[in-house]
Amino acid sequence: MIPIIIIAVWEFFAIQANNPALLPRVGDVISRLVHPFTDLLNTGSFVRHIIVSASRVVLGFILAAVIGIPLGLLVGRYLLFHRLFSPIIELLRPLCPIAWIPFAMAIFKTYTIADMFGAHYTTSIFGQIQLGMLYVIFYGGFFPIFLNTVHGVKSVKHLYIESALLLGADQKKLFKKVIFPSSLPSILTGLRVGLGISWMVIIAAEMLPGSDAGIGYLIIFSYELAEMDILIASMILIGAVGALLSYGVKVLADRTSIWQAKER
Repeated sequence: MIPIIIIAVWEFFAIQANNPALLPRVGDVISRLVHPFTDLLNTGSFVRHIIVSASRVVLGFILAAVIGIPLGLLVGRYLLFHRLFSPIIELLRPLCPIAWIPFAMAIFKTYTIADMFGAHYTTSIFGQIQLGMLYVIFYGGFFPIFLNTVHGVKSVKHLYIESALLLGADQKKLFKKVIFPSSLPSILTGLRVGLGISWMVIIAAEMLPGSDAGIGYLIIFSYELAEMDILIASMILIGAVGALLSYGVKVLADRTSIWQAKER
C-alpha cells in the first residue's frame, strides 16, 4: 500500500512541476528500467554499469573476508593476537570508509588491476576495477566481518572446547570442528553487514573523478546532464541490487543457524 501511495504522490508532483529535468514522470523512469540493455548517454547500459560496480564490490568484499575471518578467529581465540591487533583495530575502526576515498585516490590514482599486470588499455572488467576503490571497499567490509568473527569465537561455549580437547583434538581440529562451526552464524552476520557497507562505499567512490563506469558514475553524469529519469532509475537499481545481495547472505545465514536455534 505504501509504495502505491509514494508513486501516486510522485506522479502528482511530477505533473504539477511539468519539468522532467527537475522531477520526471513515473512512466519515464519505468521506461528506463524495462530497457536495461539500452545505451545511456554513450556510457553503456544499466547492465554494464551494474556489472562493473558489482565486480568492484565482490572483489573488495572477498578480500575483506579472506583477511577478516582468519584474523578474527585468531584474535578471538588467542590472547597474544588480541593484544597485538586490538589497539590498531580500535584506532582505525571509527573512521568512516568514505573518508578514505580521497586518500585512496591520491595514493592509487586511477591505476587498475589490469595496470598491475601491464595491460594498460585493456577493455576487460579488470581494467575497470581501480585499486583505490578496491581499497575503500576492503576497508568498509573488513571491520564488520572481523568484529563479528571475534564475537562469534568468544561466544563459543567453553564446554565444547574443553570436551574437544579432552577427546584429543589438536588446535587444527578444534578450529575446524568446533570453533569455526560455532562462530559461523556471527561470521555470516558480519558478511551481510560488510557487504551492505561495501555496496554503499563503492557508489560514493564512483562519484569521484577518475571513474568512467559504474552505477555511481552514471548517477553523477546523468545529474550533470539533467537526465533525472536516468538518475532516479539508477537509484532504484542501487536499492534493488543492494537488497538482493543482502537477502542472499541472509538466506545463507538463516540456513546455517537452524541448528543453533534448535539448541537454544
